[in-house]
Amino acid sequence: MKKEKIAIIEEKIKSAFKSRYIILKMLGNGGMGCVFHVRSNVIETDEYALKVLDKEAYGNKMDFMRESEVMKSLDHPGIPKIIDVTQDESYVYMVQEYIRGEPLSVIIRKCGKISEEYIKVWMKSIASTLNYLHKQGLIHRDIKPDNIMLTHDCEIKIIDFGLARKKNEIDEADKKVFGTLSYTAPERFTKKVGTVQTDIYGFGATMYYVTTGTKPENMKSNAMDSFKIMEKNLKETTSYQIYNILTKSLAVNPYKRSVSFEQILSDLSKKENLNRNEQIDELKEQSIVVFLILAALFLTGLLFI
Repeated sequence: MKKEKIAIIEEKIKSAFKSRYIILKMLGNGGMGCVFHVRSNVIETDEYALKVLDKEAYGNKMDFMRESEVMKSLDHPGIPKIIDVTQDESYVYMVQEYIRGEPLSVIIRKCGKISEEYIKVWMKSIASTLNYLHKQGLIHRDIKPDNIMLTHDCEIKIIDFGLARKKNEIDEADKKVFGTLSYTAPERFTKKVGTVQTDIYGFGATMYYVTTGTKPENMKSNAMDSFKIMEKNLKETTSYQIYNILTKSLAVNPYKRSVSFEQILSDLSKKENLNRNEQIDELKEQSIVVFLILAALFLTGLLFI
């Protein structure tokens, strides 16, 4: 976005909100709009993210008000709260909760390999938030590391609901491939509409990147070959528990993925219980071995009581 246009938008923000907010800096911009870090002019300690959507960029076929309507209907700690919405002839302005933290994409680039203990916590948090979203009858359609924030309080927040829609609706975005190709489900390249399984694939691809530190394979062509590469990398870098859940999430055929995030949460719980049971079984086996050794020593007279 050109500097001249940004300067115009900054002036329009002042006019739209009657100078209630002071612009601190720009957080990012793209073809559909931009996001600013702002501070309240009334309460100086209150800071927000102000997202500006360009109506012209959306055109006549996409609903530029849908993101704000979706977010206003949601109430979950893993989703930023929307504070205020207004519009003029050119732009929509959404004031949202400001998240102090960094996206998972930045964290992985800085830190490299993450402990599996943290990965499990993140998986549960993301799955729980998306399970809530799906139960509200909505899908996100753009799950990727850039859209998942880790706050300074070590909480997970899912952001950017620009492509979110109701499960039973079909829109212009379903006719094209939007978002980052590496996190796009293979069926989307064949013009199939977004579904719950589309979000599950995005979850799997995101956690693949977090787990391996490697960008997911592009599924546009030779999807099965790409899946096999990711499957191999997961097998070499993670435990069976994570491997099993993520390979199921990344399945080329959406019908072979988990049915819901509720199932993923259940699988995480079951597999943890299974691991604990395996540890108990291992301890039992070790006890039996020790008992047999002691019995043998006693019978041979090498052990005296």
